[in-house]
Amino acid sequence: MISILQFILVVAVGFIVLCWSANRLVEVASTLAFRLGMPLLTIGVTVVAFGTSAPELMVSSVAAFNGSGGIAIGNVVGSNIVNIGLILALGGLVAPLVVKARIVYRELSILLMTTIGAALMLMDGTLSLWDGVIFSVAFVAYSFYLLKSSTGQEAEQDIPVLPISTFRASAESLAMLVMLVLGSQLLVWGAKGIALAIGVNELIIGLTLVAFGTSLPELATVVVSARKGLHDMAAATVIGSNIFNILAVLGLSGAIGLDISVDAAALRIDILTMVIMTVLLAIVVYSSKASFDTDDTEKKTGHIPVSVWKVSGYKCLLLLFTFLVYEVWLVVNAS
Repeated sequence: MISILQFILVVAVGFIVLCWSANRLVEVASTLAFRLGMPLLTIGVTVVAFGTSAPELMVSSVAAFNGSGGIAIGNVVGSNIVNIGLILALGGLVAPLVVKARIVYRELSILLMTTIGAALMLMDGTLSLWDGVIFSVAFVAYSFYLLKSSTGQEAEQDIPVLPISTFRASAESLAMLVMLVLGSQLLVWGAKGIALAIGVNELIIGLTLVAFGTSLPELATVVVSARKGLHDMAAATVIGSNIFNILAVLGLSGAIGLDISVDAAALRIDILTMVIMTVLLAIVVYSSKASFDTDDTEKKTGHIPVSVWKVSGYKCLLLLFTFLVYEVWLVVNAS
């Protein structure tokens, strides 16, 4: 009989494989896209954005395929809560949280709408095929809108381009996708084993252990951005990832799982927390003072300074405090 320590080891290995393969996938896929002539900005809003959320996509899809509805849905809800309440909040405490006007007026508004829409659709504890179709169609529409509205703009982030051939980039991209699936299988299997071994609902495992693990790429991005002085990247990464989680991850999971479900009563508090965290994020951003700022790129190109919202540390503490209260509630009510 497999012990709980062995399940924990499997989960740890799954996390490592997921994070490493997701990071490498971003590098080789970006290189491949560049070699094929894609603009840097297009690569940034597609390949790089996909890469940071690839673990959530793979884990929830594999869980849905295996009939583990608690992990599939809990991973998305939990990841969105972790992204805002822990990762973004800590990032704002380490360095100034800067949000540009484009993020405030477009992505943040879209995140609010998609979060509330997802909450209404998941309140019954079921992610149906039609729910998946709706999320998927919305994701395709959002992607086209994102690419079209970005036409003519400069790339706002460093796009990794490796000194490797097109053939090698293609081969490594396929290999990393296989590694992502393998890591996801290990993670889901190990997480289910832990849940059964300690008698905890797999929804709780999905909301905590799995959600935090699949959010590691976002954490790494926020930390690296802060170290490089790209303070506006933190909010852009988290908001973009949360939109992707709801539309793409839930969309694919619903299509694969064919009516996956969890305990609706157990999920309601978690969905409500996801909505509260998103609304709180909007409040702390909108209530912050807007100013004009010019980054290094704009100074070099002579672009007109853009409006930015700088969120103070105590507002980030509010997000972190709300997240900690939710985590305490999860632990106390775990069963």
